[in-house]
Amino acid sequence: MTQKKILVPVDYSPSSKRALEWALVLAESMGASVHVLHTWEVPPYLRPDLTVWSGEISETLADHTRAEAEKGMRDFLATADVATRANVTSQVVPGAPYATILALVEQEGFDLIAMGTHGRTGVAHLLLGSVAEKVVRHAPCPVLTIRAQ
Repeated sequence: MTQKKILVPVDYSPSSKRALEWALVLAESMGASVHVLHTWEVPPYLRPDLTVWSGEISETLADHTRAEAEKGMRDFLATADVATRANVTSQVVPGAPYATILALVEQEGFDLIAMGTHGRTGVAHLLLGSVAEKVVRHAPCPVLTIRAQ
């Protein structure tokens, strides 16, 4: 079984970086492409059209959040040294993380999802939930979960 398209959802954490490293190694050995995805959900109590000021710049909260997420992606990919690797694309998308991940998998036909997990247990897991767990339960393809050391 060979994977040709690998999706790597990231939250810019150390476990996400490890998942990307594993995905890159797998992709190189199988000739697959890697697509790095960052998704976030705007809290429902914040209006996305709210204007925020940052120094001399005024922009909507939605635009500011997207710009910060895109900067985070550039920084994250720079530290992962993906510039020297072929077939790596990235995307920043607003939305509920697990639902956005699963929708993209269905739309784009990914063969494998490689994602980090924080390894939360007990009350922290109960309160914060687990995007990785939801993806594992509902994904139409294999999911490789990587825990940071």
